[in-house]
Amino acid sequence: MDSAVLLKYDQRVPRYTSYPTAVQFTDQVGPEQHAQWLGEVGREEPVSLYVHVPFCEVLCWYCGCNTQVGRHQNTFENYTDLVCREIDMAAAHLHTKPRAAAVHWGGGTPSSIGPARMARIMAKLRQHFDFLPDAEIAVEMDPRVLSADDIVTLTRDMGVNRTSIGVQDFDAEVQRAVNRVQPYELVAETVKNLRAGGIADLNLDLMYGLPFQRQDNFGTSADLAVGLAPERMTLFGYAHVPWMFSHMKLIKDEDLPNAEERLTLFDEALQRLNAAGYIHIGLDHFSKAGSEMAVAQEEGRLHRNFQGYTTDTAKTLLAFGASAISTLPSGFIQNKSAARAYMQAIKDGGLATARGVGLSDEDRLRSHIIERLMCDFQIDLEAICDQYNVPVRHLADDMDKLRPLIDDDLVAVDGWRVDVLPRGRMLVRMACAAFDQYHAPDPEKPAHARAI
Repeated sequence: MDSAVLLKYDQRVPRYTSYPTAVQFTDQVGPEQHAQWLGEVGREEPVSLYVHVPFCEVLCWYCGCNTQVGRHQNTFENYTDLVCREIDMAAAHLHTKPRAAAVHWGGGTPSSIGPARMARIMAKLRQHFDFLPDAEIAVEMDPRVLSADDIVTLTRDMGVNRTSIGVQDFDAEVQRAVNRVQPYELVAETVKNLRAGGIADLNLDLMYGLPFQRQDNFGTSADLAVGLAPERMTLFGYAHVPWMFSHMKLIKDEDLPNAEERLTLFDEALQRLNAAGYIHIGLDHFSKAGSEMAVAQEEGRLHRNFQGYTTDTAKTLLAFGASAISTLPSGFIQNKSAARAYMQAIKDGGLATARGVGLSDEDRLRSHIIERLMCDFQIDLEAICDQYNVPVRHLADDMDKLRPLIDDDLVAVDGWRVDVLPRGRMLVRMACAAFDQYHAPDPEKPAHARAI
């Protein structure tokens, strides 16, 4: 892709881990609505569960997650107690005991509260949900705060069977510039311990667009990551949004690669991953050929949620902890983001609901279209509209919005069939935005990461 095309589409656009996106959430949806929607969850289909731990020992300056530096054991103990209490309260609104197909622990650094407290929360989940025998239990990990004994506790006592490690970059200069000093040797030792603990599904995260990254040093980082033989890898673009996260102001704008350099970094890692036999899944995920995720994409069974691409088919996600977002039959719900506000709400005896959004039939149609574009890079709009009893001409104006992408040979259209071409896959979010009825970029108040 030439520079002119690159710069043309270097716009701010949602990542589409949900639709409507979190920008559309409002405080008009509160605890009463949350309780009502929980009551609509049935037992017919398994649900997924999510637990958010908003604490880290050290704050990484690139981080866009809801987290804070936490070191006090009494805070961790209180937080654990209150998450357990929230699970009890949510379960009280359920009219059934749902089956659980998956649990994902995110943060922050989930293990910052200690594996024993994590195991206590897991026991509370098992009290209220019937775990399927093959339930996936995944934890995001930071090797700097994880011992070999911790790994034994996680795998033996909690049943963790999938893990993800945030690498971002192995270059020492880059690590210092983002306040995440994490030598390769430490990551390699953690991987060794995870394998010894029985982890057979490992993901490593790389991030491009960080300060002082160049084609050569980022290529080396990609090679080192590949050498650890993870089953999956993710290649995220750093979203520099210092007006949203004040700690990002510690990263100097002049140290960041520009849009064209970001694309070069992505291409460099892409070539290394392809050469090592990884299949490009969706926008930013990679998986070994023949893996569950690769097969799911081939068969059109890949999905996308707040954790990114997934093979999880559950339509309902029940989330617990500060800032956690639930996907319920009638809409999305988000807890209060600040740990202190979340904890106080639970102490007061109510759900910690901060905001949310209800789903209309139009939202469900467009959510389906956007998810399939993000996962399959192609869609038959006529077939989708038939499922929703909507005339396909309803999308005529949205199709017109694809014209610039078509003219630049990034997207191909045949009747009502849309294909995102290989050279346009990095910009698939731009194609999705054409079908997003809420997307109205405001240069004065940017709310999303850039497309590149």
